[in-house]
Formats: sequence, structure tokens, C-alpha cells
Amino acid sequence: MSIQVKSVNKFYGDTQVLHDVDFTCNEGETLVLLGPSGAGKSSLLRVLNLLETASSGELHIANESFDFSQSINEKQGLQLRRKVGMVFQQYNLWPHLTVLENLIEAPVKVAGMEKESAKQEAIAILTKLQLADKADAWPLQLSGGQQQRVAIARALMMKPEVLLFDEPTAALDPEITNQVVNIIKDLSETGITQIVVTHEVDFAKKIASHVLYLEQGRMVEHGTHEAFTNPATPEFAEYLTH
Repeated sequence: MSIQVKSVNKFYGDTQVLHDVDFTCNEGETLVLLGPSGAGKSSLLRVLNLLETASSGELHIANESFDFSQSINEKQGLQLRRKVGMVFQQYNLWPHLTVLENLIEAPVKVAGMEKESAKQEAIAILTKLQLADKADAWPLQLSGGQQQRVAIARALMMKPEVLLFDEPTAALDPEITNQVVNIIKDLSETGITQIVVTHEVDFAKKIASHVLYLEQGRMVEHGTHEAFTNPATPEFAEYLTH
């Protein structure tokens, strides 16, 4: 069991954004979180690597367990994020570092990897993502699609057991979106568990082994890829027609 979420609730002040969210995601699966804006998808994603803590419930992920009724400290969060990588919607690349430097920063400073080994690993990953020629480029010299792939490469440098994506195809054109589809499919074949937040149904259909559909912080439907052709709820069926 790679991920298990039990009765997770999340409040911002008096506003509840997640209501009793409960699901499992097995190793190697690609779970897509779908739902309209404000459904709680990104909040749930951030809870999964403790960028935010839930108000109650439990999280079991990458052989770590957390009970949100007890306080969770930053050290636990940092430890978890070594195993659970995240690719942010805004990419969050460091503009003052080259592509190569962006990739080796965390492995060297956080994981204690030898700089030369980290560079070799980085070049291997960049080559795989067809970015080897951009190793010495600055992030601002790259297109949006190239920045997205660098962000994925940077997350892969920590050899995560779980990879989280927040709207990975937002603002990308169809050709680049297809590149991201292929990357996620290739990664799933390596056995890495992936959770992807998106609102794009066509993209979701291409990558998902499983889907979780949320509305207003509540789980409406959770099923396999089959749910796209045979939705179990009228709400999800309606969402698929948009």
C-alpha cells in the first residue's frame, strides 16, 4: 500500500475545504484528482506531502504514518518530502541557478550526495527528458514546456517513491501536453506512484489508472479508469460532458 488517506478533514478558519476524504492508492498507480475549481484538489495534494497539515484524520504514505490529531513538526515534513516529490504548477525553479544547478541542489545539500555523482545523475535524467542541451541554460531562457520538464527532472533527482503533480499541463499547448502524458506513462512503468491534480478530462483519461472526483471538498466518485466510460454517479457523468 503506497498511500492510504483516512477520514481527512481540512479547515481554513471556519471554512471546511476537505470533508472525510478516504482512499487508498497502491504502488505504481496513477491516481488523477478531478473536479471543478474549489473542489479541494490542490489542498488534498498539499496535505499528501505535509506542505499543509489536515485538521483531522490519518495519512499513511511512503512507509510513513501521520495522525493529524497530533502536531506534526517541520522536521517530519522535510523527511517525508525526501520520499514524496512535488511538481508545482508554477514550476518553482530557482532563477539564479542553471538547469543543472537546480537539479543537484537538493540531492547535494539535503541528501548528502556527492556533487559529481549528482551531476552525472542529473545529466542522465535530462537526457531522458530530451533536455541535455539545456543543462547550462537559465530557467528564464526556457519555454514553459521545457521548464515543466526541468521541474519533473528536479523532483526525480530525489528518487521519490511518490510523485505529486499540481496542474502539470496548465498553460501548455497540446504538443507539450502530449510530452507530459508520455513522461507520466513512462514513470508509471518504473513503479513510481503518481497523483495528478488536473481539471482537463482528456489529459486525465490518457494518464489515469484510477480517478478520484471531488466537489466542494467531498469525494463523489472513486474508481478505476473504467469510470471515464462508465461513471457511477450523475455528478461525475455530468462533469465528463464539459
